[in-house]
Order: sequence, then C-alpha cells, then structure tokens
Amino acid sequence: MASLCLHKESFFLLVITFAYFSSPSAAQTKCNIRSVYQLGDSLADAGNVIRTPGASIIFRANQAPYGETFFRRPTGRFSNGRIIIDYISSAFKLSFLNAYLDRGASFSQGVNFAVAGATALNSSFWAARGIRLPTWNTPLAAQLGWFKSYLQSTCGSNCAQTLRSSSLIVMGEWGGNDYYNGFFQKKQLPEVRTYVPFVVAGIMKSIKDVIQLGATRILVPGIYPLGCLPLYLTSFPDSNANGYDQLGCLRNYNDFASYHNRYLTRGLASLQREFPNVRIVYGDYYGALLTLLRSASSFGFNQNTLLTACCGTGGRYNFNFRTVCGSASVRACSNPAQYVHWDGIHLTDEAHRHMTDIVVKDMLSRFGCTV
Repeated sequence: MASLCLHKESFFLLVITFAYFSSPSAAQTKCNIRSVYQLGDSLADAGNVIRTPGASIIFRANQAPYGETFFRRPTGRFSNGRIIIDYISSAFKLSFLNAYLDRGASFSQGVNFAVAGATALNSSFWAARGIRLPTWNTPLAAQLGWFKSYLQSTCGSNCAQTLRSSSLIVMGEWGGNDYYNGFFQKKQLPEVRTYVPFVVAGIMKSIKDVIQLGATRILVPGIYPLGCLPLYLTSFPDSNANGYDQLGCLRNYNDFASYHNRYLTRGLASLQREFPNVRIVYGDYYGALLTLLRSASSFGFNQNTLLTACCGTGGRYNFNFRTVCGSASVRACSNPAQYVHWDGIHLTDEAHRHMTDIVVKDMLSRFGCTV
C-alpha cells in the first residue's frame, strides 16, 4: 500500500496529537528545531558502542562493509549507510548527530547518546530475573545521565530555555534488547510479556525526566515487528506453518511487539494528558516497516529477498550467528538498495529512507512543524 496504514496500537494517540496540534495557529507555526538529541540502542547508535571500553559486539559496525553505501567507511552505524536519526536531522537541515563518546566531534546541533545493546531497564532488574547482560551495557538511565552532564557542561542554567524553544528529543526505540535478551536466554513469551509494564514504565519515567529538564517536543518510537527480522526467524523458528503470516513473519513475535507498542501508546496518551503543553508523539516504526514489506516492489525492493539479510551468510535468511556481517569472510550483496534487511536485525540505508518518508516526517508534522 502506498500510504501508511495506522495500526491500532498507534491510532488513538495519533488522533489525540492531531486534534491537539492541528489548530490554525499551530499549523502556521514553523518548527524552530536547532538541535536534536537521540537516546536509544543500535538502531540509532552513530558510533558510541565502538568507543565503549570493553564492549564486545556481535555485529561489527566498525568493520567493512558497514557504512559502505553512503559514508564509504564504517562509522559505527549499524547499516550500510544512514540510519533514521540521520534522516530526521536532515529533515530539519541539520548535520548528522555525532556520537557522544566521539570527544573530538562537534555537538553544535545536538548529540547522539544511543549505544548498541542498550536496554531500557538497568542490568540489576534483569539479573534479578536470571537474565545476564554484558558489563558494558549502557541502559536508558545511564544515557540520560550523559544527557544531563552534557547539558550542565554546555548551557548550565539556560538549558531549560534551550530545550523548550528549539530542541527535539528522540526517545528510543527502547525495549528491543530487553526482550531479545530474555528470548535468547530461553525465557518463554508469556514470561517476557510480564516484563512489558516495567519496560514501558522505565520509558515513561525517562520522558518525565527530559520534560523536567525543559523538553517540549519528544518523539517516542515503538519497536519493530520482531517476527519479520532474520535474526528472530533464524533463532526462533516455528514448527507449525500457521505460526507464520502471509509475509513469512513469525506471528507470535509480531503479536508480542504489538502488545508492547499498545502498552507504550497508552502510556504516552496518559503523559500527554499530564503534560498538555508538551508535544509527545509516537513514532510507528512497527507500521512503517510492515508497509515496506507489504508493498516492497513499489519501494524498489526485491520480493524474492524480502526477509533476507544483504550482509550475512547461509540459509534461507542469509543469517548465521557464527559468521555475521562485519566478520572477515562475510560480504554484502551487490544491490543493497533492493534489500530491506542489512545484517539480520538492522535495516539498509534505503529502508531507513523510506521509513522516514512514511512515518517520521508525518510524526514531526504533528508537532505543528513545517520541515
């Protein structure tokens, strides 16, 4: 389908935001975004994890062929080129955000605090439930600490005004790593579902924190349809043919992702009522990715490799944990622009571009902006 189909987990919040921010006065107001701040995981990391002491990552985003399509070199982004936050920045005519740990970089137009592997909840929460995380995990609370330290060192007492008048916060997506670590360590779907209220509560708390700092425009993405990712399709195959939908995605894991996103949108709607002068918008990454998959040919993607990684090795989905993208012997496909999936869990530059066209600019328009 050519237009974004709003899923039930996001529709009612979008109605709220549209009704609230589509008044004539809001529609006439141009966006004054001069800085963007990103918190998140590998879907948004622009080079933090490769600068994190002791970090050992499965997907080697500091090695070729990562970055080959656009940057012509690895940058620490988990794609062959740009990621969604790069397209968001470009929409506001801002430069790409540099990684916070790249200390020699310019942060004049914002900072990227996202770290691959990061969880919404602290490692102690997961340890209490028998789920092990790497010692270098940089969860949401730690990234928020970086954000506060950065603000204190750069704008001090003027931070609230800066955030209020000319900044955008992109909060996530969050939850993908929290849940995957549970699934990968043999936790079953019913148990992992019980984690969702805690994960969403952690996200809500952090949104309140940035509001208290002065933020008035916050974009909060949902998680991807997990059952459409080659990593999930390879790691958690279903022996029942009915366990797959018409696209070939795993129904149970997509249903789980929808459950998280519905829970998230309900939380955001509650926050919107609590903070009526703050513009909180849900980013439907779930719906955007499904739109690409359902209408792949209209976006220029190859139907025959719809759920196949461009960069990987072996099997139906071209994904194998033993030899992942970035390993010495692994090569990328010759036509990444025709692939949605890059390395089995992250997407291609072209997929990110189309997702931005479908959802992100639409969400930002709900801030009352013209971009």
